[in-house]
Amino acid sequence: NLNYLSLTVIMATNPFRYHGSSKLPPSSSIVAESPRLRTQLLGVISSSITFILLYSLRWASRDTDPPIHMESTLLRGEIKKKSYFPVYRSSISDVEPTLHGILRKDVPSIISSVWNPSQCAVLGLAYGYGLWTFRDFVGSLRATGYNGYIILGISPNPGEDVLDYLEHQNVTVKYVEMANRCTYNGTIGYDGRVINTKDWNCAKKYPDYKITWGRFKLYEDWLKEEVGVTDGIMLTDVRDAYFQRDPFVAAVELDMQHPLMLFEEHPDMKNTHWLTDIPVSSCKKYKVGETQVLCSGSVMGSREGILGYIETMVEEFDLWKTQQNCRIDMPGDDQSIHNYLYYTNR
Repeated sequence: NLNYLSLTVIMATNPFRYHGSSKLPPSSSIVAESPRLRTQLLGVISSSITFILLYSLRWASRDTDPPIHMESTLLRGEIKKKSYFPVYRSSISDVEPTLHGILRKDVPSIISSVWNPSQCAVLGLAYGYGLWTFRDFVGSLRATGYNGYIILGISPNPGEDVLDYLEHQNVTVKYVEMANRCTYNGTIGYDGRVINTKDWNCAKKYPDYKITWGRFKLYEDWLKEEVGVTDGIMLTDVRDAYFQRDPFVAAVELDMQHPLMLFEEHPDMKNTHWLTDIPVSSCKKYKVGETQVLCSGSVMGSREGILGYIETMVEEFDLWKTQQNCRIDMPGDDQSIHNYLYYTNR
């Protein structure tokens, strides 16, 4: 559509050649003589008007407050750079999040004290990402007014632009060095052969765990290092995540301060999907079945609840590593284990 629009503009304004002729025919005759071009042009105009109207409505419905530029002094330090994510405040009374709580016997079902965001933490593994990924993730989170810990695992040699941005956004950086070779005990491919894991990524500190498993061990280490993190914690993917509200403020307002909260994927995603079914069927001879997929890339809870969750996940990883039929050629099977544990009441 943009090409057709550009062509029409050029034909209407450019006194140079068109189809070998130095004389430019009137744009009206071109459009009239070309039904396809006329249809395309009308489509472009219609789409443009629709886009302008929708954008105008969004702009008109914004909060009258200006965008938050994050220059305020926070409890843990000063945010020096501006974050240009406008914040549109709205009531959350109509929000109906779907979550599943896993309760350990030694943890109360509801946290009695109110989470203080300055003592909360958002953790993620962001190895090898560029500046724009960090701007989306960190920038959107800071723009909500969140002033707590952001703890990210990054590569040992990030760009200066990345380091500068993370420093100015008061991000706690954890350098993650990758092993030259994983010592993960072989992986069974779909055809039953043990495959070579030389191209797999494993943290140097935990070479026995493929990185999608090893990140849980890293999260545990980081939380134990950061003793100031005493309240809510979120473990999340980084590359495909951004924030619209402070997650811990929202949890308090929605009375959702549970020790452990798991969140559903799209309603159409069921555990008959191969990501859950193949690993769990192979390892456990068990079908999770037509149950809702829970995302292992978004987990939230209290410090005690999250550490208990990590402990349970790692126990299962260690079990899967020792059994040949459980070593699946699939980096994302942490989500398979995540769902298996929930639906078997672990």
